[in-house]
Amino acid sequence: MSTSLSRNIGLVSMVAWVVASPPTAAQQSRIRTLTYEPQKKGWIEHPPPPAGTAEGDLFAVKTQIHEGQYRGALSAIKQLIGKYGTADPTYPEALIAKAQALIGLRDYDKAHRVLQAYLGEFSGMLLTEEALRLEFVIAEAYLSGVKRKVWSIFRVSGVDLGYQILDEISTDYPEGPLAELAVKTKADHLFKVGDHALAELEYARLLKDYPLSRYHRFCLGRSAESALASFEGVEYDEAALVEAEERYNDYRLRYRIQADQEGVGLILDSIQEMRSEKDFLIGQYYERTDHTGSAIFYYQGVRKNFPNTIAARKATSRLELLGVLEPVAAAEP
Repeated sequence: MSTSLSRNIGLVSMVAWVVASPPTAAQQSRIRTLTYEPQKKGWIEHPPPPAGTAEGDLFAVKTQIHEGQYRGALSAIKQLIGKYGTADPTYPEALIAKAQALIGLRDYDKAHRVLQAYLGEFSGMLLTEEALRLEFVIAEAYLSGVKRKVWSIFRVSGVDLGYQILDEISTDYPEGPLAELAVKTKADHLFKVGDHALAELEYARLLKDYPLSRYHRFCLGRSAESALASFEGVEYDEAALVEAEERYNDYRLRYRIQADQEGVGLILDSIQEMRSEKDFLIGQYYERTDHTGSAIFYYQGVRKNFPNTIAARKATSRLELLGVLEPVAAAEP
């Protein structure tokens, strides 16, 4: 890209296209051109660029988009690009305007392709942030249930593409303002649809990559909840259960007041009960298969590691029957 092109686009991107608010009944909302003046520490309004120039034609396109005239805007963008070419400094912003119009028409697939073209050629410019914001809008639309068009006939789920867009935002632009929100949005959707194992991984990723995130408490709690929800039962591997216990302990250590209000202590007690029951069942299995030594090992482990659980009391009874412990005499009335 030429130096003049970068300089001109940088100038264009410093122009804020905003709505005059609040519009009265006698005055329709309109597009305003504002440029930030550092010396005056404020935004200065300028007259619109003259019609018949690339900047003026682009201004007209933005006005159409603001007024909801999306099809007219797309036609005008096609004419603008045909008239001034792709080397003109306004071309990158014309692509952004095209994506905005397509999103207005709910044609998210085409809008995504336009934005991918922009990011592939002009990534790193000041307008990149707006391109990523529009990509985020498209991802949220797909995660909300909007279908994709295939060959203009079939409608298929757009969830996978939504995930892909969020992954690209967080991976390719990790320092951008939308990166951690992209990770959280994906994790929240996975949690919502019940894919708790993958949700836990995404929440854990956010906690690792953004330790000072404003979403830290929420994601730590959700990470623990996701891990616990992904545990399939005492007959299965307890890795998820151990992970949930660690996350809940961390949550209680960092956010004691909220943890007490949310009953985290009771949740941790229930995790202890599940873990102890799992080990007790393993002991029972060994006892049934005449591996008495292994059964005793597990029963003793239950009593040692989970002393205040129901399983610990059951393990004590089994050890007494196996002659490892002396039965405790019942207290006299």
